[in-house]
Amino acid sequence: MIVLEKGHQKLLDTPAAMDILGVGIVSITEINSNLIYNKGISRSLMNDLIKLYRSDILKKKEGKIIDLLGILTVSIHFYSFKDECIAIFYVIEKDTLTNYNDMCSVSKSLAQLYCSNAPLTTINKVCTKMIPNFEGLSALFVVSTNGHTLFTKIRDDKTSILENHIQIGGFLSAILMFSNEVLGKHSEDTLQSINLKNDRFIIFVKEDIIFAYLIDHSFKSENFQRYIELIAEEFLDQFREKVKNFNGDLGQFHLFDSVIDKYFGFESAHLKIYK
Repeated sequence: MIVLEKGHQKLLDTPAAMDILGVGIVSITEINSNLIYNKGISRSLMNDLIKLYRSDILKKKEGKIIDLLGILTVSIHFYSFKDECIAIFYVIEKDTLTNYNDMCSVSKSLAQLYCSNAPLTTINKVCTKMIPNFEGLSALFVVSTNGHTLFTKIRDDKTSILENHIQIGGFLSAILMFSNEVLGKHSEDTLQSINLKNDRFIIFVKEDIIFAYLIDHSFKSENFQRYIELIAEEFLDQFREKVKNFNGDLGQFHLFDSVIDKYFGFESAHLKIYK
């Protein structure tokens, strides 16, 4: 049974930022396990953690597990609810101090949200207060190396980008192909950024998919590199086969928007999602 302490709603509304790498919410039964939400932890790592701790969680039903895995500390808070266990996973850098009482309170609040069928957008708002988004992103292009722009999200105030998003996708693909031909595809001197007047494109390529992030020169974040790697992994987890067998339907990629919202904020602007 999930028992919430007095004042949990205040903590739910204004949880403090925590010095953690990521959080995951998992429903575990005797039959299967279901990853409900993850932020800052890749799906592959979450699946490994579920396999590693699933039997202990089912055996104890309720409790806490703290374990060291290499350079990481894994903290798990789990609760019994009807025929399932709700487990909240935290991944923290080893020797990092965190407010344990706050973490316990947030875990109970997240479990209560899940059990009350709260939408993922509400869960994401709580987790974003613990693990802040990167706020300096103006546009994101996901482009296949053969030139297909699969997903684009652009701030409304970037009018020139909005008007020329198709051409920009082709340009990103072409310049990367040129870079690979000149430098060699497996060279360490791979293209990483394209500098513009006030902005720059940060380029990340994984499995022949280009992820291009338009950011202001002044924005810096320790989490940015880790976020773009997580974005690439989540995209490929969801759409690897669809990209391999691409049939021209861009609408199939629109669900990726919810993944972007977990990691990036677009300052006081509406977004256009091209499908």
